[in-house]
Amino acid sequence: MAYEELSQIGHFSGIFGIIAIIVVLLLGGIVLIKAIETKQKILYYFFITVLTTISPWYSAGFGYIYLLITQNTLDYRFYVMLGTIFIPIAIHSWLVIYMTIIYPKKKKLVLLLYIVLAIFFYIYLIYFLYFAPGAPIENLIGIKETPIDIEYKGFVLIYLALIIGTVIFTGVHFSIISIKTQKVEIKWKGRFLLFAFIFFGMGAIADGLLELTIIYLIIFRMILLVSAVLFYIGFIMPKWMKKILKIEGESSF
Repeated sequence: MAYEELSQIGHFSGIFGIIAIIVVLLLGGIVLIKAIETKQKILYYFFITVLTTISPWYSAGFGYIYLLITQNTLDYRFYVMLGTIFIPIAIHSWLVIYMTIIYPKKKKLVLLLYIVLAIFFYIYLIYFLYFAPGAPIENLIGIKETPIDIEYKGFVLIYLALIIGTVIFTGVHFSIISIKTQKVEIKWKGRFLLFAFIFFGMGAIADGLLELTIIYLIIFRMILLVSAVLFYIGFIMPKWMKKILKIEGESSF
């Protein structure tokens, strides 16, 4: 499909995908620098989480760039892999953070469970994409609504719903526990993270369930971008925000 034939929604989706990638790469770079400076292992996991959480937007953003350059769309299989392959890594990195701080004794068991689910997810994805040519792939994987947007189906949809639910539940729990601590900086981190996880949940659920319109696309993808910034503030608490909130000293999570 040529650039001129792409719908207005497709253009907006592609542009937001590119913006999301740029924002996340910038924030991820700042997190990585902070991790290297402070040598906090947890920040390395947050860096990985930041880069992999927006996995679905990689296919939209890079797919749009590819369309602009070549006037063709990404191969369906490559598109799906690009948009999903990093999701198990994202949830694993986040659960390492969550379980290490909240439930360290149950960490191995929970991580093992999600690793098993991830392996099954990869097997399902790769098998139906590459080794089952006669399978009804759109019903089992997903239907591309536009050249750069897809509505996932089958076990892929179930897995994504499970991951989003896990992130929202554990994230809100993590935030509330942080808010209840005595340290002022951690309290503020918890507040920012609470809104970050709520916004992430709103954006992710709406993006997956609501019918694509320009208004919904702009609103909910802006919400997802705001959540990314709030995650950054909640985990890093940059100096400029400390000055605004009049927080003194350093506090690790």
